[in-house]
Amino acid sequence: MSVTKEARLIARAQQGDQTAMSHLYRQNAPKIYGYIASQVGDPALAEDLTSEVFLRALEGLPQFEYRGISFSAWLHRIAHDRVVDYFRQQARRPTLPLENGILPAQNGVEGQVEAYLHKQRLDTLIHQLTTDQQQVLVLRFNAGLKLQEVAYAMDKSIGAIKMLQLRALERLRQLLEQAEQAPTEMSEAENAGQ
Repeated sequence: MSVTKEARLIARAQQGDQTAMSHLYRQNAPKIYGYIASQVGDPALAEDLTSEVFLRALEGLPQFEYRGISFSAWLHRIAHDRVVDYFRQQARRPTLPLENGILPAQNGVEGQVEAYLHKQRLDTLIHQLTTDQQQVLVLRFNAGLKLQEVAYAMDKSIGAIKMLQLRALERLRQLLEQAEQAPTEMSEAENAGQ
């Protein structure tokens, strides 16, 4: 959606136009739900938290000022804050499964199994990153937000987000290399014992 069209929709929604509010919801709800579901790993909980995000957005809509940050980034910030609040209340570490759609579709059962195993391996490795590193990867690559929008959503500077992303990708690369070397070393040890 163009910036101008989005700004007009927001202005109409702020004036109480139910059609405009409905359109903003339909356009953004799947992305917000996907982000939250990737954080909490529970579809029912993600639905509840998504509802809370849109309730908070509706309450805050009269104060929303369109300043070049997309409405989606504003919603992601509310979602991020709500997820953080939820985990603080639960006093447990968040899980972060990748969404099923992140890997390209493979042909045949063998390709599907291979893609599933690759996804499981990535999930395991991503859990070894810090919570902020996990968040930045989800917002950038799953939610598709721009650096400026991620910075807004996480309440950090663009420079901090760039550094977080760089460190997260570098650490993920290291973890992938270690995981690839481990089976090779084990196979060599097994062959030497025979």
